[in-house]
Amino acid sequence: MQDEVGESDTTPQLNHGESVNVEQQRKKLKQYMDMSIESIFETNQLNNMERTVDTIYHHSGDALETPILGDLKKQLTGLKDKIPSLLSSINSAEAERESLCKQNPDLPTKLSQVKLALQADESKLSELTSEEARLEVEIRKLIEKKESVLSQKASAAESVERRKQKMEELKDIEAIIKKAEYSCFQKRNELSKVNATINVTLMDAKRVLFK
Repeated sequence: MQDEVGESDTTPQLNHGESVNVEQQRKKLKQYMDMSIESIFETNQLNNMERTVDTIYHHSGDALETPILGDLKKQLTGLKDKIPSLLSSINSAEAERESLCKQNPDLPTKLSQVKLALQADESKLSELTSEEARLEVEIRKLIEKKESVLSQKASAAESVERRKQKMEELKDIEAIIKKAEYSCFQKRNELSKVNATINVTLMDAKRVLFK
């Protein structure tokens, strides 16, 4: 189908009193509907399509068609402002896409390489994360064990201090006992000397008194 529907489409809108071939206008509208909106706009057929719809709208007399055609008229009017902006955006985006494709001809290869590297990094990260979690468990266990050892160490240190104090007390008692023993030893020696002296005296006295 050709982009332009026909030269007669560019004629001014018919007055409501003139004879209009509604079926012919419907055929033209059908041809427009078979075209894309971009083609209609780019071939300057949008105004023609709008006039065709307006003609059918005013001469159809079909109660079911009238609201549909009225809605179509409103949408076509809105497209006049909307389509240029959309097409401009599409053209800009397409130009940018083509420029980027030219600047990055090996993009698929690079993406594949980076994807493989990323997968390797993610695998390594997962392994290290698991290892970190395992070490954290071991560290917690070691900390708990250390706390238990420190508690036992503190208890043992207190026990050592108590034993030292007790030992000092016992040594003091031992020193007193040894001093008492030495004193007893000295007194016994003195007593032995006294006894020896007395014995000598007694023996002399016996010899004299009991001849």
